[in-house]
Amino acid sequence: MGESSKVGISASKVVALIGTLVLIRDSIYYFNTLHWLAILLGIVGLIIAFVIFDSLEIIDLKKLKIPYIWWVLLIIGCLLVLFDFLVGAEPSIVWNASYLAGILIIIAAVIEILSQKKEYVASKIVTLVGACWVIYEAIIGILEGNIAVPIVGIIFGIILLLTLFDKVDIKVPYAWWVVLIIGFVIFTWVSTVSGTIIMVGFILILMAF
Repeated sequence: MGESSKVGISASKVVALIGTLVLIRDSIYYFNTLHWLAILLGIVGLIIAFVIFDSLEIIDLKKLKIPYIWWVLLIIGCLLVLFDFLVGAEPSIVWNASYLAGILIIIAAVIEILSQKKEYVASKIVTLVGACWVIYEAIIGILEGNIAVPIVGIIFGIILLLTLFDKVDIKVPYAWWVVLIIGFVIFTWVSTVSGTIIMVGFILILMAF
């Protein structure tokens, strides 16, 4: 019986794996648009997912071994953001670009870079991005005329940001249950994208990253 490949546990690889799963979901959704551009990018997206799976050693191709390197992840993440932009910008395609897969892969690249330079807390990096992203989305929502839900997003985003800084005592700790609750609230009522990113931060906390 052959040996099955396993994913080496690291914060970067956990984030990259989740981003790849989101990529597969989005690529399949692209096919449902029945537009040639979306279908083409969906195929390319599945190929990219295959490439990442190979670099993570989830699949084992003896003749094709793609290294897990930060700049490869960064290029892939930027491409995925571009894909979402192109599909979302096409008037004939009904598609709400989330950029989630690209954001997660880019975060994985950043974590991989930092892991080679100095000590860091990976969960805080992901949570920081999630908090900033929900504030960004909330501001866009306010500019578009929405008020109540974006304000909730800004409040929770700011609270989450403040928990990341030890010198700011707001009586709310940076703990798994705080990140989980805020992530759930944001995911359910404000933004599935920001909520998902914050939930990934929660997962990394549980894994002691």
